[in-house]
Amino acid sequence: MSELLAHSGLSLERLRAFLAIADAGGISRASRGSATRQSQLSRQLGELEAFFGRPLMERRGGRRVLNEHGRRLAEHIRWTFAGLVDLQAGQAAESTPTFVLAAGDAVLHWLVLPRIAEVGAAFEIVALPAEDVVARLLDGSADFGIVRADDVRKELSRHLIGSVEHALFVPRALGRGVADDELLFKVPVALQIADTDFLARLNEHAGKRGKTLKIALRCESFPQVLRAVQSGAFAGLLPTWAAGELPVSRFRSVTVAGRHASRLHLAWSPRLLQVRAGAERVLERLSAALKRAE
Repeated sequence: MSELLAHSGLSLERLRAFLAIADAGGISRASRGSATRQSQLSRQLGELEAFFGRPLMERRGGRRVLNEHGRRLAEHIRWTFAGLVDLQAGQAAESTPTFVLAAGDAVLHWLVLPRIAEVGAAFEIVALPAEDVVARLLDGSADFGIVRADDVRKELSRHLIGSVEHALFVPRALGRGVADDELLFKVPVALQIADTDFLARLNEHAGKRGKTLKIALRCESFPQVLRAVQSGAFAGLLPTWAAGELPVSRFRSVTVAGRHASRLHLAWSPRLLQVRAGAERVLERLSAALKRAE
């Protein structure tokens, strides 16, 4: 069978050649000025086109570029090659089956760490912004990730595990005598600055009222904001998960205009279940544990 495929036009060498053409943007660029290499790439392209029974490139503006069939083939080759790399990595990892879970600080602090022991597997946890979590899932350096619904890429599989809401937590002594809708403007506020979208909405809300936010402390993570609020010197915007660490006898929580619940998904690459021994069982248990946390 392998000899038949090789002679009919499909071989690893030809697929690599086609991917080089796709990545470079054409045969001339991929050949890097070598007439011999250009002739070789043209021949290999012709053999692949004969195998698939259709052109893989078209002429556009004086250049030959990938057509729709060529783009689909290039994407499939990349996916297949990545799967082979994952398979090799998965086999190497079987002797030390530690799974990498990436998520934001707040999700790890309040959602993951209290429940992860229930899964019964070894984990390495990595705190990252949402875009970096997605990148790690796509390149295979993370096995699982937790991100908001809007951040999940179509290349990833997902399970909805719950949602997160936010509120302004205010030390009662600090906010005494201040109305709820004035707290952002009259009380020193600690904010996690990575959420630029929410900060923009807060500033928009303030601008409509002719006010200025009283941001007194900018933090890198929600756990830092929590510690600032617990000091009694700052109000802080936090996930409502933090309520258990801020007793109502000393702190009050206030809903902030413009903030809506964000749906959270446990995400992973479909390749993971194909190449990592036990990954499907770990996925089921991890998803169940995180859902119970809600």
